[in-house]
This record gives sequence, C-alpha cells and structure tokens, in this order.
Amino acid sequence: MSKGTIILVDDAAKHRRLYADFLGCHGYNVITASDGHEMLSLLYRVTPKLILLDIIMPKMNGIETCKRIRANGEYRMPIIFLTSLEYADHIKEALLAGGDDYILKNGALDQLLKRVRYWSSSDARLKAEKRRDRAIKDVTSYLDEHTLTTTRRQLKWREDPIAVALTDFLERALATVGERFGQSHEQQLYFLGYVAGIVDYEFKKQGTVKPQTQKYIRGALQTSGIVNEEQINELLERLNTVTANELAQTGYLNGRRDKSAADAAGPDFIPCGLMEFKIQMV
Repeated sequence: MSKGTIILVDDAAKHRRLYADFLGCHGYNVITASDGHEMLSLLYRVTPKLILLDIIMPKMNGIETCKRIRANGEYRMPIIFLTSLEYADHIKEALLAGGDDYILKNGALDQLLKRVRYWSSSDARLKAEKRRDRAIKDVTSYLDEHTLTTTRRQLKWREDPIAVALTDFLERALATVGERFGQSHEQQLYFLGYVAGIVDYEFKKQGTVKPQTQKYIRGALQTSGIVNEEQINELLERLNTVTANELAQTGYLNGRRDKSAADAAGPDFIPCGLMEFKIQMV
C-alpha cells in the first residue's frame, strides 16, 4: 500500500532517478517534474502529500515556483527544498517564500527518508511554523558565519603576492572590455579559460604546487565580478569538462600569452586577449 504521493522537482535527471527510486522502495508514490512549470501543471491533476523542490533550476527556479503554489490558498501541502549549503542565502529566501524545510542534496538518504516521513504525517502542518522558524534561524546563523569567513578570506587574498599579481593583471585586462563583458555563456567559458591561463602561468613562474590552482581560479573569478557565486560554483564543479571546451581552451592560451607578455613589457603593456575575443564574437 502506498504511503502517499510525493511530487519531486529537479532539473537534474540523476537526482530525480536517485530520490524517486529510493523513496519508491520505501512505499511512496513519486511523480517527477524537471522544472517549475511542469510541476505547476501537475498540481491540477495530483494532490501530493508533500513537494520536494530543487531551488536552482532554469526557466522557473524553486523560489518562484513556491511563491506561485502558496499564492493559491488551496495548496497547503508541505514544501521541502532540495539544495546545498553553497546556496544558503537562497535557502533563507525559499523558506520565507513559503517553504517549510530544506534537505541538503549531499546528505545521507536516510535523512531524506526521515524528513519525508516527518512531513507526510497528519500533524505536520501544526508543527510547520515552529519547524520553519528553526530552519530560518539555522540558515541565518550559517550565513553570518559564512560572511565572517568570506571577509577573512578576502583579507588573506589581498595579502597573497600571487593573488595581488593576478588581481592587478585582471583589472588591466577587464578595463579593455567594459562592464558588460561576461553576460553571455560563451564569454564566461572564454573568461574561465583566460583566468586559468594566467593562474597557470603565474604558478609556473613562482614554482607553486599545482593542487592550489582551483583555489586561485575561484579567487580571481570572485575578484573579477564577471560571474556571481552561483555561476562560479557551476563552472568549477564541471571544471575538467568546461576547460575541454574550445572557447575555454582558446581563452587559456590567450591568458598565458597576455600574462607572459605583460611580465616582459611591464605595466605599460595592454593585455588584449579579452578585447580580441569580444570583437571576434560581435
């Protein structure tokens, strides 16, 4: 006998399969959707015991989807967000939008089952406000600590000679393309390659060990302001795949070339790798 219907919304097929199979083995009837629009159309035909909703999705993210569900007073089923602590600021926004709780994607599956059992119980709605308040408090505490950690990391970055060299060079390179550079996915891929190129060149010049490469790529991307934290995480999660892209490889070669030429010519050298790409793509 089914323990109830759950709607699971996630744009990643591997997560949909994993959670649907796992919960299905424990007696739940799981219906999946790949985005917010698809999920909202399901609600016209299905009344689930609860909704498991990914926060970061294309087309319509989980927060907007939650707002639309709660705008309809008839839909009072629990909404549990699926996410990671990398998006803690989004978790807080999601809970304030009407979500009841959140589950970390990298957590143990037995924790997922425990939370699903809790929220699918008949008295869950009576406990929802107290549970949500506690979840918001936990996330707020994490964000406060994360902000402090980020500030400390930024101070260390400014004291690091390699970081200073990378930042100074990037400021000169970005001055050639203007503030609108980096808005397209193609420009972001090229820019990631360009940053990887200048980091790799600087490391080889300084004789620094390679395992730190990703740390400096992240720091340079954060300092540049070209991409936000969410985009940085997505790029670095797929770093090996992304850097195999032809645009990223071209950016890498041009970044190494520009950094080498700048070191040889001094501060008057104008790095033109970003400008060349921008002109080429027009």
